[in-house]
Amino acid sequence: MELALIGEKLGHSFSAIIHNYVFKKFNISANYKLIETNDLAEFIKYAKANLLGFNITIPYKEKILPYIDYLSPEAKKLNNVNTIKIINNKLYGYNTDYIGFLEMLKHYNIDPLNKDIYILGSGGASKTIYNSLLDLANNIKMVSRTLHDDKTISYQDLEKINNIDLIINATPVGMYPNISNMPIKEEIIKRSKDVLDLIYNPKQTEFLKVKNSFNNGLLMLIIQALEADKIWFNIDYDIKLIKEVGGLFE
Repeated sequence: MELALIGEKLGHSFSAIIHNYVFKKFNISANYKLIETNDLAEFIKYAKANLLGFNITIPYKEKILPYIDYLSPEAKKLNNVNTIKIINNKLYGYNTDYIGFLEMLKHYNIDPLNKDIYILGSGGASKTIYNSLLDLANNIKMVSRTLHDDKTISYQDLEKINNIDLIINATPVGMYPNISNMPIKEEIIKRSKDVLDLIYNPKQTEFLKVKNSFNNGLLMLIIQALEADKIWFNIDYDIKLIKEVGGLFE
């Protein structure tokens, strides 16, 4: 059985390491690989012929929606997917990032209740976080270079804001191999009471270094991966397995 992660650039990804470790541990006869593609329609044809399922990353979490035959309730609410199971040549779409993100907040002791939160980026990952926090945060905005509406503000607007409880980087800026880049100016990061970065490679991005933080996205990656394995193979996981998988990257 073949499974995969699709995206445009996957040199940073740890996904194959996580899934193949879990498959081996549970004696599942399956292999997980990385597939870089610029042609989503062509990949869908390949997937239906060759894969049991696949994960989705930048930039396809929303672009894949027209190809999906069934959307789970949380994927419908978030309007993007990161996990697909193929059944009888049909695509069943799920979002496991949602659970991974909320569990990551608990792990880092970040309480979003009544906080002013700014999410860098306006793509699929940003929208997942926005909708996850919508009923909790006092004020939550996505920060976008292009889209400006009641949910988003510009990066120039962010520079003018003084009261910032949490900034979440949901862009790929600072990710391996371009690890010297930062998504926003250092003075804005310093202004925020706390920071969180969805990037996990490197472990401490330049964005996190400004606040001497290690609140990276590795735990979210692990949990969303285990949730995907649960969808594909009905496996159960616990905190022991989460720590075990996390130990692969220490």
